[in-house]
Amino acid sequence: MTNIRNKIFSSINPNAKLFKELTTRMPNWWNLLINDNKLYIDIRKDNSINVYYFGGSIARIQFKKNDFIAKIHQKYLGDFEPRGKTKKGNDKFEYDQIDLSLFTKETIEEIKKRIRNTYLRHIDSERPAEKWIQGKLVIENSNFIDSEFQFNKDTDIGKLRIDLIELISNELSFIELKGITDSRLRNDKKRNSNIPEIIEQMEKYQSFIKLYRTKIKEYYKNLLEIKQNLGLTTISDTDFSINLKPKLIIVDTYKKMTTKREERISDIKKLLETHNIDYRILK
Repeated sequence: MTNIRNKIFSSINPNAKLFKELTTRMPNWWNLLINDNKLYIDIRKDNSINVYYFGGSIARIQFKKNDFIAKIHQKYLGDFEPRGKTKKGNDKFEYDQIDLSLFTKETIEEIKKRIRNTYLRHIDSERPAEKWIQGKLVIENSNFIDSEFQFNKDTDIGKLRIDLIELISNELSFIELKGITDSRLRNDKKRNSNIPEIIEQMEKYQSFIKLYRTKIKEYYKNLLEIKQNLGLTTISDTDFSINLKPKLIIVDTYKKMTTKREERISDIKKLLETHNIDYRILK
C-alpha cells in the first residue's frame, strides 16, 4: 500500500508530454482557454489538465498518439439523451471526445451556457451551488493554486476530497469550503451524532496533512513548476512550508438576517472555536 500511495504523489511530472507539447505548439484553442478570465485550469495527478467553468469541466485534456485529446460531458454539448442505465438504475450519461481545433470563443460561450443551465443551480439565491462559490473564489484569487484534491488510498484516513489549496506568504494550506446554510456545520439529527460532520472532516484532513506532508510538498512543487511553465500562475517561488492545520471557509449567502440566522451563525462560531478550527466567514 505504501508504494501505491507514494506512486500517486510522484506520478505528476513537469516533463510529461502534454505539458511539453503545449508550451512548444501553443495551439489557438489553448490561448482561448487560458485567456478566458471566467475559466480556471487545474493539473491532475495523471498529468492531464481540467479546464473548469465554476466546477463544470469545459474539457479534460490529455496527449495521446502525438495529439491532444479532450473529453467533455455529453450534456455540455447539448446531448441530453441518456445512454442506458447505471447499475443503480439511474439514467447514464457519458463523456464525449471533442475536436479542440474547432474551439472558438462562441463554442466556449455555448458550453458555459449549458453548464449554467444543467450543472449550476440557484446562483442568485441564498443557496447557490457550492461549485459556483468555489469557482468564484478561484477566479478572483490567484493564491488558490488547485481545487478538488482527491486522495483515496489510505484506509485509516478514508476517502477525501479537499476543495481548495492556497499558497500565500510561502505557506501552503488545504481549505474546506462550505456555504452558511450547509447542515453539516451543526449537529445532524439524522446521523444521530454529537459531533457535526464538519469537525470529523477537518480532523480527517489534519491527519492526512500530518502523515503525508513531505509528499504533499514534493507534489505541489511539481504542480507549481507545471503551472509556471504553462503561464498559469504568477507565483514564482516554490520554497514554501506546509500548514499542518486545514482551514475552513464559510461563505455567508444570507440576503436577509433574522434572529434565527444570527443564532445559527453564533452556534457555528462557538462550535468551531471549541474544536480549535481555523475558520473565516466571508460575506
